[in-house]
Amino acid sequence: MIRALRKPQILRLWFGQAFSSIGDEIYRVGLIWLAVGIMGANTGYLAAAQTASLMLLSFIGGKWADQWNPRRTMMFVDLLRAVIVLIPVVISFFMPMPTFILWFMAVVLAGLSAFFDPATQGLIPILAGDRETMQSTNGLMSTTIRMARMIGPAVVGLLSAFIPMIHFFTIDACTFVISAFCVYSLKQYLPPHDYSKMPKSNFKTSVMSGFELMKEVPGMGYVYFTKAFTAGVWNLVIAIGFPLLVHEMTGGDVRYFGLVMASYGIGNFIGALYFGNIERNNSWSLFFNGIVLLGAGFLAIGLAPTINLIMVAAAVTGFFGPMNDLAFIDMIQQKFQTKDITKMFRLRLATEATSTLFFTLSSPWLIKTTSVRTAILIGGSLWVISGAVGVLFKPKLVKS
Repeated sequence: MIRALRKPQILRLWFGQAFSSIGDEIYRVGLIWLAVGIMGANTGYLAAAQTASLMLLSFIGGKWADQWNPRRTMMFVDLLRAVIVLIPVVISFFMPMPTFILWFMAVVLAGLSAFFDPATQGLIPILAGDRETMQSTNGLMSTTIRMARMIGPAVVGLLSAFIPMIHFFTIDACTFVISAFCVYSLKQYLPPHDYSKMPKSNFKTSVMSGFELMKEVPGMGYVYFTKAFTAGVWNLVIAIGFPLLVHEMTGGDVRYFGLVMASYGIGNFIGALYFGNIERNNSWSLFFNGIVLLGAGFLAIGLAPTINLIMVAAAVTGFFGPMNDLAFIDMIQQKFQTKDITKMFRLRLATEATSTLFFTLSSPWLIKTTSVRTAILIGGSLWVISGAVGVLFKPKLVKS
């Protein structure tokens, strides 16, 4: 990864994404904590609305995005997100915050990710230039996201006693502006290309193109199914289960929530450094073994009786997260042509959002019917089962 950073274009991309990712985590923790305090277990419905927005635009966004310059797309989305995240901040100076403003911000920002994230993944092979640098850059970006999960919640935990929660959105807006400037600076490193001449597609073609490409690669159907299914469960456990469990155990002390999420982020960061710097030849095994190990970590979190043990279990669990993420990205960038990568990542976002929508809509019922701990244990069990199927039945799945 250090070699990748020696390329100025990768360094600029990484610098912008580092700031943006930390801002995203600060925003996410602030939004979730505000929502949990207002809606309790019904926070799942806010997560569901965000997911529905991401799912819709991921499925149909390709009709427009395929004709857009990915660098300009990233830059425009960053600036637009900076403006949107400041809306509740400005309103808070004049009146109590209307709940619908938070809903509006959350839903729109989630939908914009359907354009930003695939554009980023589509640029990486062009900026990297070769397979080794591309893998190193994937590891670098994964490390950046994990670093953000470590730093962002810790910042919230440390600063929550000094600044109002609403101004964590102000911090996020600043990081979007920094990211936009870094993306703008990449222009000199990209070959000229007229994206307006890309073949135009209707909505049906846009929705189905990723599925058609997926079917051409043996075993990729189950890989996508597993990635989508476990993404839905991950949101049940992390986005909803974690804050509710900590809220129950601490009487609503946001500092402990920040520390638990930071523990997960520390493990994620260390795991990304490790898995991002090793040679990843067997992506299939790395992907499914990573699913099994992360699921086992969720089981440990669900069984941990104290906050301190939850922090330890969260750190160990986070370490295994990059295994399946990096392996999945490697498979997509190696098995599909560069021009099709944005389609495949939109398919990933769309299928993951569909699964997440199901689990977030189900989460209030599941938690109220059982308990937060039981919901986390169910989620961990589903991860272990889906990963074990991929490990045990690889020949049959690839053949099919």
